[in-house]
Amino acid sequence: MDDFAVIGGGIGGACSALFLSQKHPTTLYEKEPYLGGCASTFKHKGDFYNTGATTFAGYAENSYMYTLFKTHGVHFQKKKLSSALTVLINDKVIHRFADQTLFLEEINTAFYHPKNREFYTLINELSQRFFHIDGYMYSNASFLEKLSSLTSFFPLLRSFYPYLFTNAREYITSYFGQINPEYLDYLDNQVLIVAQAKLSSINMLTAALALSYQFLDNYYIFGGMGSIFEGIERVLPRVEKKCFIQKIIKTPECFVLQTHRTEFKAKNIVLNSSLFDAKALFEDKTILNYLGGYERLNSDLSAFMVYLEIDTPKHLEHHYQIIVPYTLPFTISNSIFVSFGDDEDRKMKHSVTISVHTTTRQWSKENTLEQKNELEAIIKQIVCEHLGLLPEEIKGSFSATPQTFKRFINRETLGGIPMLSKNLLYKLPANDSPIKGLFHVGDTTFAGQGWLGVMMGVRNLQRLLCKN
Repeated sequence: MDDFAVIGGGIGGACSALFLSQKHPTTLYEKEPYLGGCASTFKHKGDFYNTGATTFAGYAENSYMYTLFKTHGVHFQKKKLSSALTVLINDKVIHRFADQTLFLEEINTAFYHPKNREFYTLINELSQRFFHIDGYMYSNASFLEKLSSLTSFFPLLRSFYPYLFTNAREYITSYFGQINPEYLDYLDNQVLIVAQAKLSSINMLTAALALSYQFLDNYYIFGGMGSIFEGIERVLPRVEKKCFIQKIIKTPECFVLQTHRTEFKAKNIVLNSSLFDAKALFEDKTILNYLGGYERLNSDLSAFMVYLEIDTPKHLEHHYQIIVPYTLPFTISNSIFVSFGDDEDRKMKHSVTISVHTTTRQWSKENTLEQKNELEAIIKQIVCEHLGLLPEEIKGSFSATPQTFKRFINRETLGGIPMLSKNLLYKLPANDSPIKGLFHVGDTTFAGQGWLGVMMGVRNLQRLLCKN
């Protein structure tokens, strides 16, 4: 019997298994034949595609993620990007350079304002200060543990109080005085990438962190995002792939993990599945009541994906955001995020991954195929028109709805819990629970989605376990 069973090989699960395996007998269980979940790379008709996540940010020396990978000997090929993203909005092109001076030239050319320099200096400073604050730990093992752990956030509260309780849209419109509506649309779509919500629904600190990700170290990963997980898998002692855990039974001594063929036992489990989907794994009423208590945070947020195989002599940047003046059908967004393989990446050079925000509610079981075909055609047309691709340069295409993700990675909701102002810290799931031996990581727990948010949760879990 293992000390720990980690259920799900996404970012949180794979990285938790890394530190757990160092001191405890641990097995990582993954439904698919590869690790990565939403950040995996898969093969379709002979070509490789990134499943969802295509950006890798915040991998800086002395960061938790950098230290974890270095300590355990996780290696993968990467290239640092000078620009995290190229934004196309109407007739404007904005390169989101990491260098603040270069970026200011870009943003002033597109949306000049005398306060731009002051504003983005503030954004960068807030981000630097935030990621230098350390030592906090968030627990939900009991009411007293939660109350005690919240005191560890006092330094953050003191440092960012003016921005934590101020609406981002109100702050920005007041800060700039008069601001071009097109500029606001641009800012809305920038924070949507990271926060999963727009300015009117988030506080100013969240907006600052979302807008500052371009100033962090951003990398292109050769061989697809799955290469990171291949590096992790090489150093993990026990990984069970193509192993779908269908039920988890809690006994007084341990947890019993059931597949359709066999069962495994572990003293503790770490769930890397969405908390909203995890209820299907359990029959224990105490666990179901606990998980059900967070259903109020489920916004049904998800993604619609389009995957292209292209053959073009045109040089393209790695990442684009194309903002259009209308909300795309069956979505909640007026922008798409487009990622291209590097010209020197033999495995991924012809691969394109495109995503747009949607909700599970917008996809009916009766008309899914018609909806999918309509939206896929619209997105392909937008990409061709804005990036100068010819239709004949697209050699193949297919798409994925929230229901597709349910079939392959066993979750319909993607992107985790939006970082809304109303989703205050004490309301969020922690990485431990009141259920002895039940732990969580991933984008539906502290601290949020993406590599940075999920890795903060992994670090929090490590601290909680070390404390005990």
